[in-house]
Amino acid sequence: PVHPVTEGDTLTLRCLHKHSTPLNLTAGFYKDESLIQSQTTEMIISNVSKSHEGFYYCKHPERG
Repeated sequence: PVHPVTEGDTLTLRCLHKHSTPLNLTAGFYKDESLIQSQTTEMIISNVSKSHEGFYYCKHPERG
């Protein structure tokens, strides 16, 4: 995120690709190299806590 996240906040992560619209993009969300959610363009983390710390990224199955 652009701004720091405070414990208790809700965080929304979105996956975008420059050659796709959000409606036709599906991707997997990863945290520290482990798949945590798939087939979506958005992941919501409610009530953020220390346990959510890590490196998050999304990956399209064909486009990377």
